[in-house]
Amino acid sequence: MPVFNRVAASSYYEIEILSGIDSFHRNIESAGRDKQGFIWFVAGSLLYRYDGVSIRPFEELYASELGFTEVNRLTTDDCGRLWLETRNGLFIFDTILWRFIGQDTFSKGLLGEYVIAIFNQGKHLFVATRSGFVWQINGYKKRKVLGFEPALSELRRPVGHCLLADDNRLWFAYNSLLFFVNLKTGIAQHFQMPKRLYQGLDDIFLLKEGLLLRNYGLGYLTFDGRQFNKIHLKGLDIGDMRDWAHWSFAEAGKIIFLFGDGRYFEYQNNLGMTLISQNIHDVRRSLFNSKLNQLDFKGHEGFCATEHGLYSLVRRNFSLSYWNAGTARAIVKQQDKYYVGGYAPLKYFKLNDLSIKESAPLNNYYAFLPIGQDTALVGMEGNFLGLLVRGKFSFLSYRKAKGTREDLSTMVYSLCHYRNNSYLVGTSGGLWIYNRDKGLVSPLRDKIGRLVGMGERINSIQVRKQVISFTTDNGYFDYLDGQVRKIYPQQNERLQVYSHTFYNNKVYLATKGKGLIAIDAISGHVDNYGTNVGLAHNVIFNMAWVDNLLFLGTYRGLSVWDGKNFYNAYAMHGLPFEEFNQASVLEDRLKGQLLIGGVLGCIAIQPKEFLHSLKQQSVPQPVLSRIAIGTGSSTILRTYTPNANQDTVMFDKQIEFVNLNVAKIDAYKKNYKIYFRLRPLVKSFQELSTSGEINISDLRTGEYELEVKAVSDNGLNVKSKRWLFYKKPNFYETQLFYVLITLGIGFVLYAVAIMRSSQLKRDKKLRLELARDLHDEVGGLLTGIAMQTDLITIDQDSARQNRSLEKIAQYSREAVQTMDDVIWAIDSRNNNQGSLEDRMRFLVSQILPMRDVEVQFDINLESAGTLPQYVRQNVYLIFKEALHNISKHSPRGQVDVYLKIAPRQLMLKVSNVLQVKKVADSYARHPRHGQGTSNMKRRAEAIGGKFEVEKSATHYRIELVAKLHAKKLFYDLFN
Repeated sequence: MPVFNRVAASSYYEIEILSGIDSFHRNIESAGRDKQGFIWFVAGSLLYRYDGVSIRPFEELYASELGFTEVNRLTTDDCGRLWLETRNGLFIFDTILWRFIGQDTFSKGLLGEYVIAIFNQGKHLFVATRSGFVWQINGYKKRKVLGFEPALSELRRPVGHCLLADDNRLWFAYNSLLFFVNLKTGIAQHFQMPKRLYQGLDDIFLLKEGLLLRNYGLGYLTFDGRQFNKIHLKGLDIGDMRDWAHWSFAEAGKIIFLFGDGRYFEYQNNLGMTLISQNIHDVRRSLFNSKLNQLDFKGHEGFCATEHGLYSLVRRNFSLSYWNAGTARAIVKQQDKYYVGGYAPLKYFKLNDLSIKESAPLNNYYAFLPIGQDTALVGMEGNFLGLLVRGKFSFLSYRKAKGTREDLSTMVYSLCHYRNNSYLVGTSGGLWIYNRDKGLVSPLRDKIGRLVGMGERINSIQVRKQVISFTTDNGYFDYLDGQVRKIYPQQNERLQVYSHTFYNNKVYLATKGKGLIAIDAISGHVDNYGTNVGLAHNVIFNMAWVDNLLFLGTYRGLSVWDGKNFYNAYAMHGLPFEEFNQASVLEDRLKGQLLIGGVLGCIAIQPKEFLHSLKQQSVPQPVLSRIAIGTGSSTILRTYTPNANQDTVMFDKQIEFVNLNVAKIDAYKKNYKIYFRLRPLVKSFQELSTSGEINISDLRTGEYELEVKAVSDNGLNVKSKRWLFYKKPNFYETQLFYVLITLGIGFVLYAVAIMRSSQLKRDKKLRLELARDLHDEVGGLLTGIAMQTDLITIDQDSARQNRSLEKIAQYSREAVQTMDDVIWAIDSRNNNQGSLEDRMRFLVSQILPMRDVEVQFDINLESAGTLPQYVRQNVYLIFKEALHNISKHSPRGQVDVYLKIAPRQLMLKVSNVLQVKKVADSYARHPRHGQGTSNMKRRAEAIGGKFEVEKSATHYRIELVAKLHAKKLFYDLFN
């Protein structure tokens, strides 16, 4: 069987999207693409989503409970909705809002219905249900376009379509009836279908004046509105009508046929089915051996859901001719034929011929050099040289020149015209000169007589202005007048240079590993262009300048450089191979074609058209596919899919770990890369990992900006998107907290200042009180002592002197007691409550030591804390004043002392009950009056307490109640 070429304005090829869910589950039943670019598919009656990185079941993506367990088929619409035909009826899921559609205006009467067929026309979606209606959905509106009698027993559904529509008409095949609706007027008709035609119906296609029907038993038939007619397509031998024999689909006003043996046909979509073109497609034959579950073609791409995975069926958008001639090492044109050399028989083909033919037997035809009209010198890898004249090949005889000591290598890799009828021959061991007239081969020597390039493989040779330039596996050199110079790289560095060419005073080197090297012939300045600036690969095998464009065949794809930017083509663009070969390039200016050889043959392209198609490439918009949040990488609290319209995401304050999954839309095309930065954590862009994940650990409170950009491999097409993430703060991380802290610190500083000022005031007040107390109490006593001393010196009566001495002693004891009381009151070491109790008991023993008074203490200390100094001092002085009053006015009787100190309150009660007979006399002699009561009230007010006093002829009682803590702090600070 001959090997076919592919000569077409454009043809079809496939790209594998998924080989299946895994190696054991490969059958894809239905598939579609949503508005964001995610691929949804049904496998094993379950719904899955593919984001270019991973496959996830829908039940994992959707957190709530699903209303169905099995999905039969899915259809996507242009609003981003999934129309799911399930065992439980129709469900509609909005992938943008990430929710199921409820009983909205357009969905009312559709949800839960069992579907016969759904067709997405683009502008409109059409749904036929078993309730007997066909609905037209336009965005979020619907209208009924057809009513029909449902047949409960009719469950058959073809592999292709049974419902079709455009802007003006609708066709629907159901229950042996063919329905037609004029969508403009609403007029409906129906036609009876032959039973055999309906039972074997496989697909229907819109024609301009009718309908094309595919029947797997009858073949193809047309319907013109009156009758069904079997057709025989011109140039097309249908043969087997099963899906694995051929595919057929409608595209852009044409009906396309693809056959498993490589044939490709285009017909006009009219009733006559006019043949437009026929050619060979590039879809693998093995794909036709798979069961076809769905073929849905839109625009320049379609989905093929098969039992062996999901594929993209793509129409190439540039002209390309392909000859699968095996490895193409060299190309030359003679007459109207192109001869391809390689490790095989010498082959040739014509631009418009489908076959590849042999011209010479098996050999290694490595290099061609045209030397005349339809004449070319042939470099052989092993047989030195040959000659190709009008397609006839012959070996050239040769012998070494006399006196040549060097061994001649017969492995020739490059050829170049030298002088007159002499040619430079690059071998695996150096440069030689071949004189065609004499058949002599002599070495090219340097000044010291050494073979130029000795021991090195000469990859390319050129002669310009008597200067010989050549490349080897050691670099790029030139030779002039016996002098050999290594131009690039440096002397101690080795670099394989496959080819070189001159353009605009620069020499360009195709290297292995360093990409494209450009050296200025005047200044010697070197520019390096690699994958970092958009080159397809850093290994370049061949190159050619065509109309100011440099075409470079690399290890992975074909690059075009316009002097500023690189544009790359790969297998996903329709190239039949990606690895090219050394020196295998030929420009045919007459035909406007550039032929380039590679490991799987030779291709021919139209240079400018090819570049134009590459410039139309675009990259998808970045999309977040999944967010996982938790308190740690091993403690995920929630995983969810973000709303497509959501660009701000809030995280709760307990979240410490975030995992962001970025989708790689159209990842199977491999024509772009994704970069991201996460400010303030990652300030510069870095490439996204193959897992598509961005992890944030120890997430701190604040705002984060994620920017993701998709960049084409040449860096010219860029699309970016930003998301804002915000973690809610704990209260201690809020601005309010810091404001309160600031205010608190300010208040403390202010309080300290006030306390300092108050302390100074209290110290001054204390000194004044101390001076006053000492002056009033001790000063009076000392004055009495002085007066008694004066009386002793004046009065000589011993009895009166003794009384004066007793008074002096009494005054001295009282002075000591008073000073002791003053010192105890101001000493902060006595602030504990027990100290107050002890002092009160001591004071009773001092003031009422010999009195006929019975004293009863009732002490209740509920709080074990300390008392402020000013509280202790004033309580003590109030108690002391009360005892003095009792001592002066109630020499006999009973004294009850009650003291209670609770956490928030202090209570002091002192009561004195006199004997009845003596009370009146005592009270009459010493009526109770003076400044003692007013002093006690003043001291009670000083500690914020309430003071009550009760006086009578037989009874004397005081009561003090003081609130502690709240007022204590206030008095401590500001008094």
